[in-house]
Amino acid sequence: MIVCNIGSSSFKMQLLEMPGEQERVRGSIERVGSEESTATYRVDRSEVAPEHVAIPSQAEAVRHALSFLERSGVIGSLGEIDAVGFKTVQAGEENGSVLLTDRVLEAMERYRDLAPAHNPPYLVAIRMFRKLLPGTPLVGVFEPGFHTSIPDYARVYGIPYEWIAENGVVKYGYHGASHRYVTGETVRILGLKPGRHRVISCHLGGSSSLCAFKDGRSIDTSMGFTPQSGLIQGTRIGDMDPFVLPHIMKARNITLEEALRECSSNGGLKGLSGISEDMRDIKQAAERGDRRAMLARSKFIYDIKRYVGEFLVVMEGLDAITFTGGIGQRDAELRAEVLSSLSFLGLRLNPGRNAAHQQLISEPGSPIAALVLETNEELVVARETMRVVSQAT
Repeated sequence: MIVCNIGSSSFKMQLLEMPGEQERVRGSIERVGSEESTATYRVDRSEVAPEHVAIPSQAEAVRHALSFLERSGVIGSLGEIDAVGFKTVQAGEENGSVLLTDRVLEAMERYRDLAPAHNPPYLVAIRMFRKLLPGTPLVGVFEPGFHTSIPDYARVYGIPYEWIAENGVVKYGYHGASHRYVTGETVRILGLKPGRHRVISCHLGGSSSLCAFKDGRSIDTSMGFTPQSGLIQGTRIGDMDPFVLPHIMKARNITLEEALRECSSNGGLKGLSGISEDMRDIKQAAERGDRRAMLARSKFIYDIKRYVGEFLVVMEGLDAITFTGGIGQRDAELRAEVLSSLSFLGLRLNPGRNAAHQQLISEPGSPIAALVLETNEELVVARETMRVVSQAT
């Protein structure tokens, strides 16, 4: 089985033997769309010399990856590939783990404005896989699929109902594969009862969101209709009063398109700090006393605390909180500051374990456990793909 993770200028894939979940090949092509792309592969955990080639499109990235699988001798022919799973982002009413039929691809086209950096390159790649692997099941594991269990009252906005019913304007949520993996591992590691647990998953990185996971289901998440909402992020503004836009358009004499472009390219942590979208750079500047860097970091931490508090009440308690992602796994000081707000409920942080980024960072016996886990979105996509294909046959 092949698992694909596709960005606007990147193509990542794994070849896995299922159901044993054994990785045979891991590949990455950077600078897709360039005459100077770099393709790197690892076969049975051994690195292969990188190739510097022209990969002008995602279609050519697919062709290069499949050619490598045959050239390397890992597979005898493309016919040995049982299925291809994709970590897809948005298909509106078709969100879930589904076979990529014409209807689903049409939905991806309709909702491409919600994921402009992802839906278009995914559509190109999927169509090339269809061409090169005719008859092979292709499965999309859509990011909002994990959040389809959120109750209707938590999914809707206070907007004209026709916008909801006719235009699909609801909270979708994202990072579904990561939240699915992290919450499942948290329940397993702590031995929580399968149908009786309350977990907050914190996926913190360049793109960040929190998820409230109760009794085996996502019941709320911080991202909404698009990934722009929720926490402040690298270059994403997070939650904002929508009437800021007409005000700023008039005040600065700019168009809606210009205002939205400013929000997505010069907003978020980058915009507030004036330094970088990377929390490592912001943290270093804050430690030097840079006022805007301190503001950006404090805003990010505050947003995390705000959603933790909201989800704590929504779930009527908390058994565990888990951190993942580049920031969640590596920023011990941030974790400590977030968790300090739960000390009134008895959560006891182990400073040494936290500083060492160990898996369990709370003290034994703490009524709320705190964990640090590395997510594995590709494994979730592989498992979901296998499940969908088995149900379809």
